Amino acid sequence: MDEPIALIEVAPGGLADIGGGACTRLIAALERANVERPRALLVVAVDGLGAVEQRMPTPRGLDDPAALLAEFPAPTVAVWNGPAIGAGAEIVLAADIRVIGRDASMTFPEVGAGELPCWGGTQRLVRAGGVALALRMLVSGDTLDASILDRSGVAVCVADPVTEGKALARRLADGAPRAQQAARDAVHRGLDVTLRDGLRLEADLNLLLSTTKDRSEGIDAFFEKRPPKFTGE
Repeated sequence: MDEPIALIEVAPGGLADIGGGACTRLIAALERANVERPRALLVVAVDGLGAVEQRMPTPRGLDDPAALLAEFPAPTVAVWNGPAIGAGAEIVLAADIRVIGRDASMTFPEVGAGELPCWGGTQRLVRAGGVALALRMLVSGDTLDASILDRSGVAVCVADPVTEGKALARRLADGAPRAQQAARDAVHRGLDVTLRDGLRLEADLNLLLSTTKDRSEGIDAFFEKRPPKFTGE
């Protein structure tokens, strides 16, 4: 494709209805971007996303948008500067990197209605911010502001999140796709194995990368003192 970065914009409002207009449009945009194979994906919700709404598990055989974002084949960045609520919070948690503005927040109101998040929120929030923060949000339904999200490592708070997110997506698009995917694999697969097995996984991935054209290009660019031009080969 001509444009190495795919941009998906999400408006405030409910997303949890898998058959609803907002959710189906988001799923269609993610599937279209997957077919186009960009070098990076940027999801922007300037005014926030999600709402306090009934949560129903996704019917068997269908993929929710958080799952599609988490499995996207290129690095992903989520940007928001308003409330990320429920299903909306689960979507941004599925991104590799999150950038927020000073008006951003995150909340999971589901327990207050006798429900649970059902698009991976109970799992990805723990991995992003730790057990204590996840329990605080998921059990009590507390809303966390941008400063807490930043300090906990869930997201990076900046004055101009859209500009920062676009710049980050551009840097990712210029990176080495095979190495980026290997890094993502090492992190996510490493969560489910022992340290010893994780180190073995890291070594195996490094061995595979040593045979790629991108690795040779990186070495050549270093010695020639020029920016590398990676192709994903």
